[in-house]
Formats: sequence, C-alpha cells, structure tokens
Amino acid sequence: MRVIDMHTHIFPDKVARKATVATAEYFNLPEPPNHYGTVDELAATLNGAGITYAMVFSAATTEHQVEHINRYILQETEQHSQFIPCGTLHAGYEGYKAELRWMREHGLYGVKIHPEFQHFALDDPRLFPMYEEMERSDMFLIAHMGDPRVNVSGPAHMVPVAETFPKLRCIAAHLGNWGDWDIEKIRPMAKLPNIYTDISSSFNYTSDHESLYRILGEYDPAHVFFGSDYPIWCPKKELRRAMELKLPQSFLEDILFHNFAAFYHYRQL
Repeated sequence: MRVIDMHTHIFPDKVARKATVATAEYFNLPEPPNHYGTVDELAATLNGAGITYAMVFSAATTEHQVEHINRYILQETEQHSQFIPCGTLHAGYEGYKAELRWMREHGLYGVKIHPEFQHFALDDPRLFPMYEEMERSDMFLIAHMGDPRVNVSGPAHMVPVAETFPKLRCIAAHLGNWGDWDIEKIRPMAKLPNIYTDISSSFNYTSDHESLYRILGEYDPAHVFFGSDYPIWCPKKELRRAMELKLPQSFLEDILFHNFAAFYHYRQL
C-alpha cells in the first residue's frame, strides 16, 4: 500500500532538537517527542515505515525567515526524492508576490501558516493579499488549526478565508480544530467545498474516538488526508494508528494515498 504523510516538519540539524522540544513544551504533549526533526532522521523513518512520500515544511516565525526557510525546504527536497516541498509566508512579509512566483517556479505550491507560533491570526487582514495571489496562481494553504488557550486559528478564523477566496484550497489541519473538537464549531467550515483536513495530532490525543469519527464524517471523504505531525509523532506509529481506526478499507486507502495524490495535481505521485 502506498502512503503519503502530508504533515511533517523539518529543521536544520543545528536547531532541530531545540525547535522540537520547544514545540512539545508549548503544547504540553502527553509524551516526549518521538523524533527531533532532522532531514536524515525523517528520511530513515519514512523508509522504515514504508511511507512513499512526505510533504515537508517549516513556518517562518519572523518575516526575515521566509526566504531562508523556503530555500532550505527546496534544497532538502532536491536531495530527497520522497519529499514534497511546501513553503511558508509571514503576515509581515512584504515581498510575497515575488516570493510566491519564485515558489511556483521551483515547485513549492503550498504555504504553511502556523498562527500560534507566528503570532498573528489566520484571518489577519495583512494575509488577505497573499491569499488572493495564492488563489490566482493555483497554490494551496495548509494551516495549523486550533489551540484552546489562544484565539488565532480554528474554524472561526478559517471560514472567512475560505469564503473570501473560494478557489483557494485550504487544508485545515488536525481535523480542523486541535484540542477543541467541538463538532458544532467545525461543521460550518467542514462543509465548505474548498476545505480539506488531515488526521494528524487528533486520534492520538483522545481515547474518545467516537467524537472524532463524527467530525471525520462531516468532511467530504475525498478531502481527508493522512499526516503524522513528525517529529512530535512518529510516522510509523501514526500509520499503525490509522490502520487501527477500523475505517472501511477503500476509505483508508484514499486517506493514506489517493486523496492527497489527487489534490496535489501539480505532478503525478
């Protein structure tokens, strides 16, 4: 069975451990990080798990990091054929038009936003010209979604983006609202035709899977992807957990590979 892990973070070796530990501490994780986010570690982990591809990204915490991170992601994906590159932007970054053009020219068709770490809301007005340019040039958005402690992401912040830019394909990660899986909050967003989601950092956070199954059912079945959230979680363990969700076999295979392969229409996977 072919598998795409479309939610992985990578960092340069010299900062990987520090960045991963800081993330784990911020989210008060129920267990220590499974890995530390280096490229070689991810490549070895994918091979050991039998995972065919992984989409890799890293969010720019300042506007000055945008170009450096995007070129780092490109460099690593050029050296690892199993990596699919995804770029980043920042609300304070003014050169977004030229950078988005560079990204498309070099095969980076998505933009990762992490509002909590970037310290702006997902629907910050400064981002709307960037979203407009992404929509115009057939790029996609993937956003960390939800944190009960702050109010900068989650469905209430994604809906205005998806409705304002109906042709911008938006991936609302973590079933759409990490840590606050209230189906009534998620349902209006999940029903929008340009909304997609992944199952990363969701089923491994609660023993009450029934509530998450109900949320899963709110999404278009073709709009659900598999992601591990490496390095916090282990792709091999997350793949095993996905296999144990007792989903219909055809739906499971779609989540693990076919859905994202169709979504990522820029080249054949």
